[in-house]
Amino acid sequence: MGVIIKCVDGGDNRLVKNVDRINLLVNVSRLYYEHDYSQQQIAEKLGLSRPYVSKLIKEARNAGIVNITINDPCETETRLEAETRKRYGLKKVIIVPVENVNINNVLERLGVATATFLDSIVKDGDTIGVTWGATLYACSRNVIPRDDLKDIIVVQICGGVSRLDKNIHASEIPRNFSEAYRGTSYILPLPAILDSIEVKDAVLCDKNIRSVLDIASKANINIFTMGVFGYESALFRADYIGRDEVDRLRSKGAVGDICGRFIDIQGNICDEDLNKRTVAVELEALKKKEWRIAVAAGFNKVKCIVGALRGGYVNVLITDEETAMEITKFFNQP
Repeated sequence: MGVIIKCVDGGDNRLVKNVDRINLLVNVSRLYYEHDYSQQQIAEKLGLSRPYVSKLIKEARNAGIVNITINDPCETETRLEAETRKRYGLKKVIIVPVENVNINNVLERLGVATATFLDSIVKDGDTIGVTWGATLYACSRNVIPRDDLKDIIVVQICGGVSRLDKNIHASEIPRNFSEAYRGTSYILPLPAILDSIEVKDAVLCDKNIRSVLDIASKANINIFTMGVFGYESALFRADYIGRDEVDRLRSKGAVGDICGRFIDIQGNICDEDLNKRTVAVELEALKKKEWRIAVAAGFNKVKCIVGALRGGYVNVLITDEETAMEITKFFNQP
């Protein structure tokens, strides 16, 4: 593993501008990475609290003061990662450890893993399609800033929800990605599911909406998560589908959604009428994308993850150990 510590000039408004702050971050980073001081030792040496030292170390990485490179010529993967990758014919599987951590920490680790992987593949001219929710928000907050990339576009690839008791970060996610890559972001200001096919057809006649959807259709990197099914679903809680629709979808074997499109355990669309009212990238089009990065964890998402894998909508899976172990239980099931 190589660690590079560098000073930054603060020219990017995403980086720390205050000189004293930069000096503190560099100081802490050198003690931690170059001199093997523990966080507690740094805290005692500098008269700080240990939690504050931990925060400074993370800030130094996010600001680009510290770059960590793991040189792995063999592209080593764990047994579980290799088994999952081979079973579903994926390009890459990344499984993060989750021992004794809460859901927020799991999301943070997934976000870091996704940002690190994205940093290894993103290139000039890429169009990155993203969805919404807490998982993607964690990814967006951990994107590694790059000033060497050109013409990056970030676009929302599915409609959002507006009637929820928590923020789904629909507009913040594309903005966070695009700011880190000094690119351009596009928001899709529409509900995930419209009332009727006629309403959807009318909305899609708007040239501005059509323009964003055209950009979304060109995304070669797509990063998405899975939605849980049932009365927990964000789409149900936002009143985009009713109880009768949940019951009907359940009778058809629905296990969750990808970009608002409900699938069964084999990855098949469950309801064509509902699917036609959904504002999002078509799943058949998603299957043809260069990078289809699914980021998801949790027992309530396992069946949807399996359905997405079986349907061929994913070629990179980023999840946690517990979820991955549950996925293996479906390896030999029809």
